[in-house]
Amino acid sequence: MNNILVIEDERLVAEYIASVLREAGHKQVAITDNRDEALAFYQSNAVSLVISDLNLFGAYEGHLIVKELLKIKPTPVIYLTAYSGQQTVDDALSTEPVAYVLKPFTERQLLIAVTMALRPQATDGAAEGKDLRPSDREMDIVRYLAAGFKSREIAEKLFISENTVRTHRRNLLRKFDLKTSSELIAMAVKHKWIKS
Repeated sequence: MNNILVIEDERLVAEYIASVLREAGHKQVAITDNRDEALAFYQSNAVSLVISDLNLFGAYEGHLIVKELLKIKPTPVIYLTAYSGQQTVDDALSTEPVAYVLKPFTERQLLIAVTMALRPQATDGAAEGKDLRPSDREMDIVRYLAAGFKSREIAEKLFISENTVRTHRRNLLRKFDLKTSSELIAMAVKHKWIKS
């Protein structure tokens, strides 16, 4: 049974996350909205996954709390946040999360991120992307996707057509046998293709 720790200051959002997780079979879900409770729970329970917001009660400290938790024991991390600025993404990446999901998120986006985070870490090979690597142009697109840019915006930044960006995105998903851009970004983080 997986213990999942949710760090979220918006109570309705936290309860929604817990409800979705419980409905999907993850019965052990703890909710907290502060550092002290998060540390206490983390130290006294075998936590399998941390899901955290980055901004808690107006203070940008989610990634700092996660850093403290990870010093105790490495655990997969998912960030659910409304913030996608480059500095925010860079700070989050410093903790090597398995996913970075922007609010508002769908139930499916949450569950895909959780499934990726909880899958056995021993898997490797081409499907995981171990032997494959995106081309330089594909890496540019992955970096912009991770920063929250849309295909049209990426096309403008790279001076290529929006259709070319979409083609690269489809090819990337096919190459690594993935279904969503979120999965692609999570894999890029995991394999350290995106610098933190």
